[in-house]
Amino acid sequence: MNTATTALKGNTTTATVTTNCRLCLVRCGMKVETENGLVKRIVGDRHHPLSKGYLCVKGKASLDMTLSPKRVIYPQKRVGERGSGKWQRVTWDNALEDIATRLNAIIGKHGAPAVAVQALPPKEYYAYDMFCDAIGSPTFFKHDSHQCFTPQLMADVLTFGNLITYPGFTDVQGAEVILLWGVNLSETNGSKHQRVRDAQKKGARTIVVDPRPTQSAREAALWLRIRPGTDAALALGMINVMIENGWYDKEFVAEWTSGFDALAQRAAQYSPDRVAKITWIPAEDIRRAAEMFATARSSALYTFIGATMGGNSIATLRLMGFLPALLGRIDQVGSNRFLLPTAVRMPGYYGASQGSGLKKNLDRQLSADKFPLLAGPTAITSAYPHPRQVIDAMLTGEPYPVRALWTNCNPLVGLEDTYTVLKALKGLDLLIVSDMFESPTARIADYILPMTTHLESDAITEYSGINMIACRSRAMEPRGEAREEADVVLEVLKRMGCDAQLPASSYRGLLDYRLEPLGMDFEEFKHQGTVIRADEPQKYRTGKLRRDGKPGFNTPSGKIEFTSSMLAQFGYEATPDFTEPPMSPYSTPELARDYPLILVSGTRSIEFYSTLGIDLPRLRKRRPWPTLEMSPETAREFDLSDGDWVTIEAPTTDKSIRRQVALVEGMHPQVVNAEGLWYMPGEDPVKGVLAVGANVLTPLRDDVDPVIGGSIARCILCRVSKERETIKTAA
Repeated sequence: MNTATTALKGNTTTATVTTNCRLCLVRCGMKVETENGLVKRIVGDRHHPLSKGYLCVKGKASLDMTLSPKRVIYPQKRVGERGSGKWQRVTWDNALEDIATRLNAIIGKHGAPAVAVQALPPKEYYAYDMFCDAIGSPTFFKHDSHQCFTPQLMADVLTFGNLITYPGFTDVQGAEVILLWGVNLSETNGSKHQRVRDAQKKGARTIVVDPRPTQSAREAALWLRIRPGTDAALALGMINVMIENGWYDKEFVAEWTSGFDALAQRAAQYSPDRVAKITWIPAEDIRRAAEMFATARSSALYTFIGATMGGNSIATLRLMGFLPALLGRIDQVGSNRFLLPTAVRMPGYYGASQGSGLKKNLDRQLSADKFPLLAGPTAITSAYPHPRQVIDAMLTGEPYPVRALWTNCNPLVGLEDTYTVLKALKGLDLLIVSDMFESPTARIADYILPMTTHLESDAITEYSGINMIACRSRAMEPRGEAREEADVVLEVLKRMGCDAQLPASSYRGLLDYRLEPLGMDFEEFKHQGTVIRADEPQKYRTGKLRRDGKPGFNTPSGKIEFTSSMLAQFGYEATPDFTEPPMSPYSTPELARDYPLILVSGTRSIEFYSTLGIDLPRLRKRRPWPTLEMSPETAREFDLSDGDWVTIEAPTTDKSIRRQVALVEGMHPQVVNAEGLWYMPGEDPVKGVLAVGANVLTPLRDDVDPVIGGSIARCILCRVSKERETIKTAA
């Protein structure tokens, strides 16, 4: 696939660049039409293997974002107090030299672990892996390591040896029933939602498990409106029905799994009637869901972040994965697949090795003692500390100080316990933010380093759970002095004296280095456009999953482990069970009398990704205010109307936030939803976070999942009261 075509007509040069978006994890393909170097039109790429021409509203606003007058396009150095918004434009040379000098001083005084980095896809990631590797720091501060992708990857590795339940597909052809559990594709994975709709048009039926009546729920053959935080009980109830009725593949279970008897004994305790009382889902719907999924000729289950924020996430995710495993529908058409990544050198978030430079320090990594499967030398995926321990190390210096952070994220909005995070970040000796806008986190930084948008960038685009990479090709020159993130990381490392540890001396050289195992350089990759690794079904039968080449799964036993030998080895419960959320109408009934509503947060809308886009008028016009979704019945109970502003309080803090009421038919009267990542743009974005950010109310706990620490962002208690004044800030 050619990534660019150019034509000359008179004095006008037109070009069409094939590239891909970077405004969420889906990374849809796009065609960018330019005239004399200026972008004129952006459309979806119909030849992209996943998106097939689809672009969401964010992708269509790519040029608005690139050309926004609010964008940071020159290096900015703080000259006032943290958070004052007083900046001085500096040269790249002065900024990089000062950053390198200050980082070396921190390392000289406190050691390399005192320097933390924080990155998340779809932004640059590989370079920050390389940065930690080069300086010898194990403090990669992945602020969602206790939720989101990491617990899902860990759960699948414990059970199957590889990722399998993530919605990693370019199509879902052949699936007669698709179970979407805790994943809202219509608002978070638009292209994949289109692929599910393609399957529905061909007769596929969907089951959706979600407390909210999402678009996917409205399109489903069966919607299970679950009480937040009770997914493990529902999974056990469905397993109970499948085993009781003999709806599982006995031969497959006998040959390819271990621990079935213990699972059957556990599931026997969860009759549909008992599970109905726990989950608030009618028993007949639980039976129907199990029958639909189990008796279809082919079925697949996909989940994501919704199931990772309910407390006991590792057990929950493992139980959900047991459903396709019991049916033997693994790695075949119409089922969950092992789509192994290409040979390109991958970033660490997918579980790739983080390099020899880190291994000598992983025994010192934060959380290694408390969560040995998450962090440290025995971590079963790439090793990351729980963010609670990183924040504590910033505040207390124990067990070692963390004094610097370089981030391309917005942890002040994205991490629970906002006020504590604010205190920790403000107390750092050095805070560097690489971003396109002055986010709330950037507001309190020492430096804001301007990064390119995807229209201005060359990059290797990875697709989690899919055996594919695609080329991102620059369609226009960067505005101002914006630079590729990885290029800046390389330059800082050189100035720190780490040249010898670097695999390449330039950004283009780094891209070539990453592609080297594929036998091509970036120019060849641009011409090809995509690389898709050849795949075959049922790889476990032919030795294509295990490192030793033997048939079986990439687990210690070589089988799908219903009873995990790895969990048992580290003293954890080997067979998963349901645990009532630590804060709920049942676990804390006295608390629930004062805080009668269950608050779901952590959700997002199609318009914004991790707050990116909130400053764009085109997107704010569609979604001008942060909302609190509730049923009409709930609104009547609290004397509220659609559009009213309310104060939300939780027993987790003496702080409160404000939200605008949005009435949603179908919500349970005891459940409300506050979209997770929001701040009010304006003169002071930090105050904008404290006013409306859901994480103000959400505690940063590390005691709600024994294996990974966990999060209860989707199931805390709250109460609401009507405000008499409305927000007057213009959208």
